[in-house]
Amino acid sequence: MNRKTIITAFLIALLGLAACSNDDNNTVETGLEKPTAATMLTLSNAPLIDGSDSTEPLRNLLMCRLLGIDCQWRQRLHTDATWCVVPQYQTLNDDDNKALQRILRNRNTHGSFVSLIDGDNDIIITARGISRDEQKYADEKGIQLLSRPVAKDAFVFIVNPKNPVRSLTIEQIQKIYTGEIRNWREVGGNDATINPYVRNPNSGSQEKMETIVMAGLTMIDWPEMIGYVMLAPYFQLENDENGIAYTPFYYYDTIVNDGRTQVIGVNGIVPSKQTIENDSYPYVTHVMASVRADTDKSSTAYQLFYQLATGQHNGIIKESGYIVLSDKFM
Repeated sequence: MNRKTIITAFLIALLGLAACSNDDNNTVETGLEKPTAATMLTLSNAPLIDGSDSTEPLRNLLMCRLLGIDCQWRQRLHTDATWCVVPQYQTLNDDDNKALQRILRNRNTHGSFVSLIDGDNDIIITARGISRDEQKYADEKGIQLLSRPVAKDAFVFIVNPKNPVRSLTIEQIQKIYTGEIRNWREVGGNDATINPYVRNPNSGSQEKMETIVMAGLTMIDWPEMIGYVMLAPYFQLENDENGIAYTPFYYYDTIVNDGRTQVIGVNGIVPSKQTIENDSYPYVTHVMASVRADTDKSSTAYQLFYQLATGQHNGIIKESGYIVLSDKFM
């Protein structure tokens, strides 16, 4: 690391320590113990960070800002044309390059939870909390996690832009996915069969769909409609005017953002940063940070988790495009 990078990281660490020393009220609010040490974050002691596909830009931006490493938003044209925050690896020497690549991981939501439970990661940032299957796995291993919300997102429904339907009620969505409503004409659309796309079990999107939208209702079994990656709904809907699917708002608005799909309202409320921030959209969700409960309170992993949970990195969260929970610490 060059002198400028070291100085930047040192100043950032000092700011973090100052915030830690003035947050007695936050310990009560979060129910968390304060870190027992204040350690400057470096490439040699930074925690291994992982999480959902949709939180990758936030994780990369967070670590680059805290480590004083240059990064930029870039469209990955050689792969899937999605947008991400990419560290400027070419500015680092070989050892630092390898260290940063080891720190930044992207095993997706389910994979990152399993890896955290197994002790292969130190901290994760995910688009949802722990799933039922993951909790069962943690219980079997005798592991407990600490999780706290760090930002706002939303769970949204998307269609092909040529579909004239611009909003559905909660009941209509539920009936589409239980198979009770099978034609768009029944919800104000064209006379055409509805193709309801779903995600694979334990994906962040599928877990949210089953728990917050269906709320105990049984979804009809459509194996042929399953998409196994985050971009699947976008590819499915691109050439299907009669399809409907679901995705995190941040992934739709910030990571994809290419016009191939159209977000629709729920109960007449269209998801936007404003309707998510003021909680008027029905399916506002939280981005979660998690560590193992047995994480050393003097570790940089716990320090970072505590700082995120108490809003000390809200500036970085806002820079990433997510909606902060509170501007209290900014």
